[in-house]
Amino acid sequence: MGKMLSIAVIGGPAYDPLYRELDKFQQQTGIKVNIGFKGSHPELNQHLRNRHESGSVGYDLVSTHTKYAPSQSFLMPLDSLFSKFELDELNPMLRELATIGGQLMSFPRNVDVRLLYYRSDWFEELGLQYPFTWEQLVQVSQKLRKAGRFGFVFTGRESGLFGTFYELLTSAGGELFDEQLQPAFDSNAGEWGLSLLRQLFEEGLVPKELPSFHYDEASSFFRDGHCAMVTDWPGYYSLYAGAESKIAERFDLAPLPAGPTGKTAVYGGSHSFGIPCDCKEKEAAAELLRFLVSEEVQSVDAEHGHIPVRPKLLQSMKQSSSSGTIEMKRWDALEKTLRDFVIIPPKFQEYPDVEEKLWQFMQKGITGELSVKNSLRAAYDEISRLVSRYRKP
Repeated sequence: MGKMLSIAVIGGPAYDPLYRELDKFQQQTGIKVNIGFKGSHPELNQHLRNRHESGSVGYDLVSTHTKYAPSQSFLMPLDSLFSKFELDELNPMLRELATIGGQLMSFPRNVDVRLLYYRSDWFEELGLQYPFTWEQLVQVSQKLRKAGRFGFVFTGRESGLFGTFYELLTSAGGELFDEQLQPAFDSNAGEWGLSLLRQLFEEGLVPKELPSFHYDEASSFFRDGHCAMVTDWPGYYSLYAGAESKIAERFDLAPLPAGPTGKTAVYGGSHSFGIPCDCKEKEAAAELLRFLVSEEVQSVDAEHGHIPVRPKLLQSMKQSSSSGTIEMKRWDALEKTLRDFVIIPPKFQEYPDVEEKLWQFMQKGITGELSVKNSLRAAYDEISRLVSRYRKP
């Protein structure tokens, strides 16, 4: 009987196409792969945490993220599984992100940064200009609402909401943490960012269901023609441009707007794969990992919009796009974003818990359950306790 591997992965329309390649892996190696769990990252993180705390993760390979891996002590180092040549092929920024304590703890699957997508046909119809700043985005949304259309949508919960606040905070000159890893977001910049999101919600410029919107819901709301603008990740691009999309050939894109300082900030990171320490088939798991991050399989993600982790493949995808097309414009905007605008949160064990606390209080500030000032102060107090061990006397 052949070997069987059990894996736990992130799921959703932006990520599922890659898993169709698992049949090819079985044909090539004789190793069968069973997807034991598939869900959103918050669901996956909680599932893996529960399994680990119960005594055994019980999977041979898992999806993770460069921002979550530092908290996942069940992952094993991967350096010995790859040659120097294979590691040198990685985008240097991503290799550093995936390295913890000098060891490669996960292998990047993609580069994840957002662009602003907008309905070019609606903008032309109403004589609107693309918003270069977040304040202009609010103004454009107000004009669209008067025309009976929602102006904007964003992820209203969990990591996506955290990321939007982080981008606004930084674009206003603020910081998430200070040099001692203590919270620094309860500031004028934090108030500006959260107030802008609250204004969008209070004035009905975004749908009232927004607090329940995760990544897929926000993306589909724009894709199904219900709003004019969205900030979205690369993996959703093929769904916008695909034959089933209601907005195909009716949208344009650009880097995210700038804040009041003139700075654009884009929350970046990398979905990745890791191998748990208690994996019983480490050799087979390593073979699967090498397959999933191979150039051939990575091209599947790239063809669906993801940014490849190998610069060589990224250039190949760009060269295959015709000049003057939206595909070429997208690659140019993504390259500019990666070069000029990316912000990366610090790597530390409590990060997932910090993210969880922060988005919950930001959501309360958006919906009016708490005032903006009280939301920021409550988040500050909670997170201060989580990271108190890093405070120097």
